[in-house]
Amino acid sequence: MGGNKQNRGRGRDPAFPRLLGARPCLDYVNTIESPLGAHPEEFLRGYPDLARWSRHAGLLDDAATARLLDGAARDPDAAGVAFDRALALRAALTAIFRAVAAGGSPAPPDLEHLQRAYLAALARARLVPRGNGHDWAWAEDDAALDRPLWAVARSAVELLTVGDPARIKQCSGTDDCGWLFYDTSKNGSRRWCSMEGCGSRVKGRRHYARRRGAGAG
Repeated sequence: MGGNKQNRGRGRDPAFPRLLGARPCLDYVNTIESPLGAHPEEFLRGYPDLARWSRHAGLLDDAATARLLDGAARDPDAAGVAFDRALALRAALTAIFRAVAAGGSPAPPDLEHLQRAYLAALARARLVPRGNGHDWAWAEDDAALDRPLWAVARSAVELLTVGDPARIKQCSGTDDCGWLFYDTSKNGSRRWCSMEGCGSRVKGRRHYARRRGAGAG
């Protein structure tokens, strides 16, 4: 059981953080490790990282990722512009969901930024049959460099419009975590991004504090 928990959310590439947000948009925000700490670690350092993270998160398959990497190599200026847009969207999503997790309201400029990204994604989408109904999808061979943002923007809008705001949370584990997640537990009582990670560290600290207090007494 412990091994299964440790493997939860591993994704496809161990070079990237675990996928513990339960929603693609929150996993995208979590591409900065320990964002509240003194030394946050950035995992998106250029366009190739963005494309590979999308594969890691299951948003792109191998062929689509290869097309984007090839396109970025052929036009590095366009890739740089797309990457700047990607970081700007991440900043807006971070502000939006941290505000919701704190029980507040997102700032209108951040919501407008997300809206623009979502409408740009829909402009490239098409309605296709899925199950007993229809859904939005993008052409498998679409090599637009902004493609990694489309599923992220859609996930964010769906989370804001359909999800339960009370289940959007910020990890209350160790002080330097700050990762966001959507609480899918049955009773909505989840407090940490992972029980075996931040949860174990918090419990360990509490246990140490109790033992130290008992010793002093």
